[in-house]
Amino acid sequence: MKMAKKVHNGTLKAVLLLAMVLAVMALTVTGCSPKSDTPSTGEDTAATTKTTNSAPAKQTSATSEGNDIGAAKECMGCHEMWPEVYTWQTSVHAKVPCTTCHKGYSPSQNSGAHDSGSFAKPIRIKNPVTDEACNSCHSMENRLATLLPDLKAPHEKHAAGKISCLSCHRFTTHGNIAERKVTTRAEFADYSHWNKQLAIKAAPQVQRRPNMFVCITCHESKKVTTACAACHYLPERASLPSHENAEWNVVHGKSGRQDVNNCAKCHYDKESQKFATPSTGDKIADFARANSYCYGCHTKRPSNHDGQWMSKHPSLAKERGLLNCFACHDKQQPPAGSNVTGVYCNTCHWFAGAR
Repeated sequence: MKMAKKVHNGTLKAVLLLAMVLAVMALTVTGCSPKSDTPSTGEDTAATTKTTNSAPAKQTSATSEGNDIGAAKECMGCHEMWPEVYTWQTSVHAKVPCTTCHKGYSPSQNSGAHDSGSFAKPIRIKNPVTDEACNSCHSMENRLATLLPDLKAPHEKHAAGKISCLSCHRFTTHGNIAERKVTTRAEFADYSHWNKQLAIKAAPQVQRRPNMFVCITCHESKKVTTACAACHYLPERASLPSHENAEWNVVHGKSGRQDVNNCAKCHYDKESQKFATPSTGDKIADFARANSYCYGCHTKRPSNHDGQWMSKHPSLAKERGLLNCFACHDKQQPPAGSNVTGVYCNTCHWFAGAR
């Protein structure tokens, strides 16, 4: 009898031990606990139902109708995707399932990086959204957008010019949070803190639509017109006499010194550094050095810097002032990565001072 009882007790212990091993293995394979697989929705909106640990609540208000998380169920399984999911939920594409745009993509492709935590921030998708995906919902024929009350955007012409949809609309759904490196910033780095309010803060409307900075840069790269009337209907926007002056490329710095904020209305992306530091002593030069639209031109050799420039430049520097030179040049050799030409004054001169 005692022997049978010992055998029974030994068997029971073995079964319990096996059960514990299987439980540990199950947790290891899943990679995340149920809680970590669930985004926090504590402060999403007043118009939500209570949440469970498995998924955020389905929205019940009219403004959030169609934000059913079922459309992003796979994406929600990875906490590092919550910024993308919440920016999607707060976008004009909230009713469109993820796979409508991201065709052929499955989160399982990145399961190894997810389980090991070896992914890099910001997360970038390998397969960009195709024009075909956009055209499955949007027709390009006779589509003349009015992003602002007077803005013309003939999509048919852009399509004929092989301009991809993402060239202008890569911001629409996620607010371009990867390119803007939003999740590398302390305020947005903890994925468990993401909710709709944080998504709206990280990707406000101004970051979800193309701006003039995008349009002008693209037009110049394609060598097509940048005339105001090409894009604007309203008379007050359809012409800018100062810019249409043949001398504008030479004299625009003088106008900029009068009111650099007037330049910033079109030539500043509203998020990057507005003025370079340390200062050159000239606010318009500081603005130009911090602005890729400006320094993209300033690092190129101007047409008047011809074969006679070496003999001409002292008199022009005296006439226009050295600050005019410092829009593009430094006195000393500039640090690597500076938004300034590599040609500097002290290659030949002996100026003192950092600039």
